[in-house]
Amino acid sequence: MVARPYPFSLLSDDPAASTSRVCHINHCCLFTRFPAHQLGLLFFPRLVPSCSIQCPAAKPSNVSCAFSAAKFTTTCGLSTVNSISRSATRGELVEDILAVQSVDGSKPGPVATVDHFLFSCAPEFLLNRLAKGARGMLGLGKSRIALPAQLASKFGLQRKFAACLSSSEGLVLFGHEPGYDSILGAETSRSLMYTPLVTSPDGSGGSQDYSINVRSIKINGKRLSLGQKGIGGGTPNKHNFVAPVAPFGLCFSSKEIPSSAWLGPMVPSIDLVLQSEMVRWRVHGRNAMVPVIDEVMCLGFLDGGFNSRASIVIGGFQLEDNLLEFNLGSSMVGFSSLLTRQTSCSDYRAKMNSL
Repeated sequence: MVARPYPFSLLSDDPAASTSRVCHINHCCLFTRFPAHQLGLLFFPRLVPSCSIQCPAAKPSNVSCAFSAAKFTTTCGLSTVNSISRSATRGELVEDILAVQSVDGSKPGPVATVDHFLFSCAPEFLLNRLAKGARGMLGLGKSRIALPAQLASKFGLQRKFAACLSSSEGLVLFGHEPGYDSILGAETSRSLMYTPLVTSPDGSGGSQDYSINVRSIKINGKRLSLGQKGIGGGTPNKHNFVAPVAPFGLCFSSKEIPSSAWLGPMVPSIDLVLQSEMVRWRVHGRNAMVPVIDEVMCLGFLDGGFNSRASIVIGGFQLEDNLLEFNLGSSMVGFSSLLTRQTSCSDYRAKMNSL
């Protein structure tokens, strides 16, 4: 499915460093480019030695070592990945002071700081293909140095977070349900459907990946046989087909496809059937059809190729304006489309900004 970068603003003890990072739900940690000034023990961010107690937290497979003077001055190298450009390199584990915006009821609260926040510094080229102005990537994965884990440890929060991605302004909330209710409303929180987070049965997913079981896919209520070339009446009229626009393989003329103000193009709905027929992740036209050029829209699904880590990857475009709650304590993920409630993630962000 289609992925796109989502800028996420972070604060720092250095105002000049308070720039945006790209939010990535499965990424292990925060990474940023090397700062312009020389890294050293007398300046933040501080390089973390390889034989420190912080290094094994970032690298669980890190072998123990003797604390000799020579080894203690060796930096903690960390494999750092840009999953958008699919490039990787060695980064250096560093620590700095991170400032985050707290929430007081339904309005922004005071800024809180996280001392000794761990993240990776990597070379400039690893920023390639990130959103304009982004200086790194923010990881919300399962590792001990991902943002959710470090915030939970610092502030005693439950190991859960809610994400609401938007093409304009979304939000990520850390903590517990009352905090979500005060911003999103109890009715929206109650609309969440839950499915277990699982380990990929074929081992294809990475250790940081949030994976769910998809038992079947239905198009317009009809079960899709995976591997078949057509979907038996589940596509718009054949006269709507137009030449594909890269990177998409199936495109249509939008002139003859009616559209809803909230749900988008009125095309057959796509259901990911999860643990039972009663639990479905529905993809409406707004999250399925991508406008590319005037009067042309394309089905927002891409062929991952033979080397794809997972059979299905739910991309950022499909996640937009869906409320997601990742509960690491119970290994469950909740999901709910805000579009069916005639609202969006940017509406909630605007509500917070106005208070």
